Amino acid sequence: MSTPAWWSELLGASEVLAESDHEEVREWQSQPDNADPVIPTERDAEDVPPVTARLSLLAGAFRRNVPTMPAEERRRVLDVLESIMATKGHEDRTAVGTGFLEPLLMAWDRGFDLHFIWGELGRESRSFCLELNEFWGVKSPDWMRGE
Repeated sequence: MSTPAWWSELLGASEVLAESDHEEVREWQSQPDNADPVIPTERDAEDVPPVTARLSLLAGAFRRNVPTMPAEERRRVLDVLESIMATKGHEDRTAVGTGFLEPLLMAWDRGFDLHFIWGELGRESRSFCLELNEFWGVKSPDWMRGE
């Protein structure tokens, strides 16, 4: 999957995420395109990491910055993701679900306060997380289920 059309909207929602992505792409492009040291090649500007990997890195940056990120910025990011989950095709929804939402859900197991942002997630995003918990055999707490 090449860089989707909605990517600029996502990065435009958060300077923190834009900076993180810029750094990751710069690092990716500075790596040789092959493992042969005799024939070094550089990647061109169009060569970027796979979108799911980029989303996973953005999820990490988001998670690390949630405590200090202004609420409006968090909501902008989560609103863009929700829009993708609610209106885009299967490939885009899968990328956002597995690339961004799944790492947040997994970080919850390691101490990330997912409850803090749960109410800011949209209906489709929450549904994805609940379905993933069910698939994994994890009992979702009452606050996730709205009880």
